[in-house]
Amino acid sequence: MVARQDKKARYNDILTRGHNPRVTNLTSVPAYTPSGTAFGVPWAQGEVDRTTPFKVVSEGEGVPVQSWPLAYWPDASLKWTAHTLAPNTGLTSTLHLSPGTPTEPSNPASVTETKSAVTIRTGSFTATVPKSGTTLLRSLSLSSQSLAQEVTLVLLLQSDPEPDFAGGQEGSAPKVKKYEGKIESVVVEQSGSVRAVIKVTGKYTGSNFPFTVRIYISAGSSTARIIHFFIYDGDQNKDFIKGLGLQFKTPFTDDLHNRHIRFLNSPPSSSSEKEKGGIWGEPGKVLSGLRRDATEAVLNTQFEGTKTPDIGTWSSTVSEGVDELAVWNDFSLTQLAHSSFTIRKRSTGGSASSWIDHAGFGERAAGVGYIGGAVGGGVVFGLRGEVFVLLLRVSSSLPSLYLALYTYSFLSLPSLHISLSPFQKANLTYTPDFWQNAPRSLDIRGAGTSSAATTLWAWSPSAPAMDMRHYDTAAHGLDLAYEDVGDPDPTPMGIGRSYEVTLMLVESTPSRDVFGKLGAVHTDPPQLVAKPEFYASHRLFGGRWNVPNTSTSGLAAIEKRKSELLDFYINTRRVWRYDVGGYAWDNGELATDLWLWTSFLRTGRSDLFKAATAMTRHLAEVDFHHTGTFAGLGSRHNVSHWGDGAKEARVAGSSLKRPFYYLTSDELIGDIMDYSLQADESLMVWDPLRKVSELPAEAPGRLRIGPDWTTLVGNWFVKWERTNDTKWRDRIKVGMNDIGGFKYGLFTGNGAAVGWDADTGHLVDEGGEGDGSYHLTMIFGGGELLMEVIELITDEPEFDAAWLDFCRLYNASNADKKAKYGKTFKSNFQQYYAKLQAYAGERLNDSSVKAAAWVIINNNAVGVWDPVQVVGGTDVLNPINEIPDLATNDVGQLSLSEYAVMAIAPELAPSSSFVGNWDGMSLTVVAEEEGEEYEKFEKVGLVVPLSSNLGSMSLALLLADKAAESVANQNTG
Repeated sequence: MVARQDKKARYNDILTRGHNPRVTNLTSVPAYTPSGTAFGVPWAQGEVDRTTPFKVVSEGEGVPVQSWPLAYWPDASLKWTAHTLAPNTGLTSTLHLSPGTPTEPSNPASVTETKSAVTIRTGSFTATVPKSGTTLLRSLSLSSQSLAQEVTLVLLLQSDPEPDFAGGQEGSAPKVKKYEGKIESVVVEQSGSVRAVIKVTGKYTGSNFPFTVRIYISAGSSTARIIHFFIYDGDQNKDFIKGLGLQFKTPFTDDLHNRHIRFLNSPPSSSSEKEKGGIWGEPGKVLSGLRRDATEAVLNTQFEGTKTPDIGTWSSTVSEGVDELAVWNDFSLTQLAHSSFTIRKRSTGGSASSWIDHAGFGERAAGVGYIGGAVGGGVVFGLRGEVFVLLLRVSSSLPSLYLALYTYSFLSLPSLHISLSPFQKANLTYTPDFWQNAPRSLDIRGAGTSSAATTLWAWSPSAPAMDMRHYDTAAHGLDLAYEDVGDPDPTPMGIGRSYEVTLMLVESTPSRDVFGKLGAVHTDPPQLVAKPEFYASHRLFGGRWNVPNTSTSGLAAIEKRKSELLDFYINTRRVWRYDVGGYAWDNGELATDLWLWTSFLRTGRSDLFKAATAMTRHLAEVDFHHTGTFAGLGSRHNVSHWGDGAKEARVAGSSLKRPFYYLTSDELIGDIMDYSLQADESLMVWDPLRKVSELPAEAPGRLRIGPDWTTLVGNWFVKWERTNDTKWRDRIKVGMNDIGGFKYGLFTGNGAAVGWDADTGHLVDEGGEGDGSYHLTMIFGGGELLMEVIELITDEPEFDAAWLDFCRLYNASNADKKAKYGKTFKSNFQQYYAKLQAYAGERLNDSSVKAAAWVIINNNAVGVWDPVQVVGGTDVLNPINEIPDLATNDVGQLSLSEYAVMAIAPELAPSSSFVGNWDGMSLTVVAEEEGEEYEKFEKVGLVVPLSSNLGSMSLALLLADKAAESVANQNTG
């Protein structure tokens, strides 16, 4: 085995690890944290024992904290820990986490469990979770007064698609049936003094649709935070989702004129970030605008939501006729599109009377509302969910490349908040608000009675039913549409989606200012993170990245280009090939999520954190089959998220979800990473190469070393570090041992295809090496993963040698490959594999290999584009900012490669870096001169004959010497 370089010497330019990590809010310090906040922190191996308690200090004062392990090192010391703070505590710019005795909250949470229910208490707040039936929460009470009751999950299924009356046809509305979530299991996952977590699982009554709900209640809080994860397990031709949401009831004790309904608007799209959204608020019986003046004393208090003066003090001209005024019973805020919402209301006449449809309107609702009384109190409620948009075009000159990313509404996509046109460009945007997930609605019924029902619809029944069928009944081929439909036919079985609801009890109607601040916390919840230097010091997720380095002009040029591309993706909108086969939804091709997470870790940018979070949610939920015949697999890119016939482990792999899980401690992502473990068996049924060739006889199944086996390794690795159960490590070692024994190592098989046995985890050499390309092997996060895994599994020397050979030789000359293996292999996308080349140089302590990686990076033109340009007029529906031919596959993978090369070998960075137009895939010009094959690097004017055993590495060494000589001359001059 090749000796490893000492770990401490690899990154001597980054900060030393410390026992006292500091965490700060991702954005500004929030005014409130009604549900508390949770975050994760990494630790060095052996630094913290698994029994270590933790404390948090802010400005010298202890902050109540609850801690638990997220991951372990092989020696059982803590690798990642999770921490949650009590609500409305630690509201400062910096908090210090360290081993020590935690501060206890003044109103700790307590959990009582009986055979029939679980009860959580904290101070004057109580929540009761029954263990059976269709009621998720029996009661939420504050100071012994029940303000939210009979919390249930509601599903509306429609029997047929929406009828099309646009052509003047006759028809009737399809039947709609209501289902409620029925509890099958209730588990207390956490019962600490700072936070209680209750997990509820079940299915909707009379159906196979499963759900998972987690209920979070924190010390001193009066808020229940509810995460609902829904899996589609129906017939796409019969089960059209007409509505999906959560409903609760609120009893009233206040008079009608002291009952209040409020909805919060988001700031206008043209406003500054600091501007707050407006508030729509009306009482159950309106006293303003009457023919007789109710006086300021009454009108002002009703407007503010405080108790009006006793009716006996009112003017008799108003008090004697107040009973004749209309009682407003029903209210609806409906956001059917991203750019507009309406508010309507209806009297107690109910279905016998019409709605007033113009009660209110706006662009983007915040998804936050209130129902209750001025004195009797009520519920501040919110509905939210991340949305991620990343759409792009692949240049027509490269039809073999993939598109790049996607946006998302709920499960399907009936409407998009972008313009659509024949021009294929690129875009990314993100925010966790309500309006991006349109169609959504907030409905209140019965506000004029003794008890009102409020439903928060994640899919509004006011919209057409969600249609889960494929976009066409015929496939359109790989050659033009780049579509791989068939075997299997498109099905949404097993895909899912989550949304979040908060129910906050208050003893009286909150002031407009307080309501606005609560809404701001709901739409942009607080998240504590550490500084990039701290994350870099722990060498997270492969470790070959660093904070931005601009110490040379070449490094500065790359960093500038990376930053500008990220700005473009985050801040612009574009149109895309939404209707062209495999160029529509990208479904995480080429590990773009890892690019976003790595970009956040190295910069600390909040917009990148939010975009990466939303993308991870989408990939983990919508592009992932959690149950059914494809369990544990995801779907390749297509017009329909799940429409492609290529069911791939790489789309659903756990290793790319780790950054989100470990930084936030999100329990649902933890569940979904366990779903990924089903891929072992599913790949036995759905051979990823079944459409290419017959299954060889040597093994019961088949996969590719990369990206298939590397994805499975990621699933097992995550499970190993989360549980410290060595059976998952041993499963990795089985495959490592097999590959270490293969003659061609990681170049084994036709395009890395090998036999696979899910029962044993063994791989089988089936021959065919050199017949196909190996370019997909390590560009879905496999390279970064193996860099990390090999540092923890140190007793597989043959595999480690094969791994290093792959990293060293992928970009090497044909002569170098033949010298090792006796044959050569296709090595496309050299710029993506420069990171592995630099890594090999690091491991081998060979500057020439690292310099060769820099040659590729510095001369690469793929993924380098002209600046942003503005397109308007009749060319597009709306004016846009554009980078022509932008391809996210190139942006993401090249960025990861550049990050690694810059971190591993900054000392070899050139004094300048190529910036120009993309003029083709080739990094070199190959010519035949007198029978000799030459590799000509145009940028440096050197020609090296490959037949003389001088290849890229030799050239790189020459370049490195030449660069050193140039620097020396400049210094002496």
